[in-house]
Amino acid sequence: MSTLPVQHVAISTLSDPFELGIVCASDDVATELEQTQLDLGFGPGWQAKTARVPTLLPDVEHAHPAAWSALLTAAHAHRIRAMYAFPMTVGAIDVGVVDLYATTAHALNTRQVENAWAMAGVAAVRVVDRILTELNFPPSPQGLPGRFIHQATGMVMAQLRVPSTDALVVIRAHAFSTGTSIPDVAEAIIRRDIDFSV
Repeated sequence: MSTLPVQHVAISTLSDPFELGIVCASDDVATELEQTQLDLGFGPGWQAKTARVPTLLPDVEHAHPAAWSALLTAAHAHRIRAMYAFPMTVGAIDVGVVDLYATTAHALNTRQVENAWAMAGVAAVRVVDRILTELNFPPSPQGLPGRFIHQATGMVMAQLRVPSTDALVVIRAHAFSTGTSIPDVAEAIIRRDIDFSV
C-alpha cells in the first residue's frame, strides 16, 4: 500500500464462511484499531463488507460523534485522521476487509480508490487460498476429467478476468462455502448454472 497515503494496514476475515479474526496487520496501531472494530462488530470495515463497496472516511474529525464512537476514540488516541475500508470478495463470497489508517486527513482520488480495491481483490484470493490450504481443503478437483477442470477454470478466468491459479481458488472457495464438491462446482460452471461475473 506504499502508493497510498496511509501508515497502518490491517486485513481481517469477518465471519462466515471463515472465522472472525485479524489475518495480518502492519503494526501495533493497526492491530489495536482492527481489534476494536472486530470487538464492536461495527465500523468502516463492517460497513464495507455489508455494502460490498469501499467505505471512505477522509477526515474522522467530521464523522458523526455517535457513529463508531469507541473506534473514533481509539483512532484519536493514535492520531489517526482518516480511515478507508475495502471489501475482500472472491466471486460471490464475502471474505473480509482491508482497512487502511492514515495520520493525515486526505480524500483518496479515483485512481487511488481503484488501486486499493484491486489490491484488496488480490489479498482476498491469497487469504482464501491460505485458509483452504490450512484446512486441507482439496487443492485441485478430483474425479473429474482434466478437460472439464480446465474448461471450468477457463470460464472463471474469462468471467472474472483473473489468472488460472486465482480462478481455481474461486472454484475451491465456492465449493467450500456452499458445502459442494469441487467436481460438482466445475460441472455447474460448465453448465452455466454458476456464473461469477453476475
